[in-house]
Amino acid sequence: MAKNIMVKVEIRCPACAKVGKVEIEENIISQSVRGITAVNVAEFLVCEHSFVAYIDKNLAVRDCFVADFQIELPQIDQQKIEKVDVPDSEVIDIYLISININALWLTFILRGCFYKKKILILNDLAVLNKHLTNFFKYIFQNTFDIDISTETKILYKKNKKLFKNHIIIDNNKVINDKKQIMKPKLIKIERSIVQSFLAEPDPKSSLIIIKNEINKAYVLAQEVIEFAKDKKSFFLQDLINNFKEIHNTKLQPSYAKFLIGIVENYFGVEVPLMDVSSMLGLL
Repeated sequence: MAKNIMVKVEIRCPACAKVGKVEIEENIISQSVRGITAVNVAEFLVCEHSFVAYIDKNLAVRDCFVADFQIELPQIDQQKIEKVDVPDSEVIDIYLISININALWLTFILRGCFYKKKILILNDLAVLNKHLTNFFKYIFQNTFDIDISTETKILYKKNKKLFKNHIIIDNNKVINDKKQIMKPKLIKIERSIVQSFLAEPDPKSSLIIIKNEINKAYVLAQEVIEFAKDKKSFFLQDLINNFKEIHNTKLQPSYAKFLIGIVENYFGVEVPLMDVSSMLGLL
């Protein structure tokens, strides 16, 4: 039996920026079908933090996210999610997409779509555009209406005025985020969705995972609208309790607030949520 070859990869912690080398089995990276491998970096391998590193077949670190084990995406009856055939690689090449995007980039795009923003992706690789268009069309199918376009950096600079109402995604940079909706502390749920997508080694399964999570957010946001209808006010815990009665599973406060953000920004429905801290001030 051939011995597993270990390779050292230099990784920078996304929390404290400390740099260290982590040993990884070479075959885990080289045999990745999707081109990107999610590697869990435990505490004290690099620093005191644990995080997830995304490494491509050239052993280049494409992105890192601090692992947040407190965030759990809710589980609901999967029968409520429409079953759609998964396109083959000629339509959506997950390998091509994975090696040309990073986790934070995709997180920003999900956030923008959930908030009904026009998104412009700066991309100079023409062959990628068709696959990106098909990818977003597939994962948002029958849920959120999206407005995502691509442009080269040169043409964008020449025609900036045409995109004054767009949020611009340039690799890890966000341009024209006037309402500051892309702050890292605000996009934890979107980040968890992207992590679950990237952590799945099988390309077709990863597409199903991210599509289902988007579908779930769309369905549950509509349930929030129904719950809030005709109510003058309610507490966040009231919404969580209602969700538990319907789905027999726990909705974390962070996910409940994520859904309220979608309701107010995508659907344009004001949610009369009571602030517990303000109530305490009245006592």
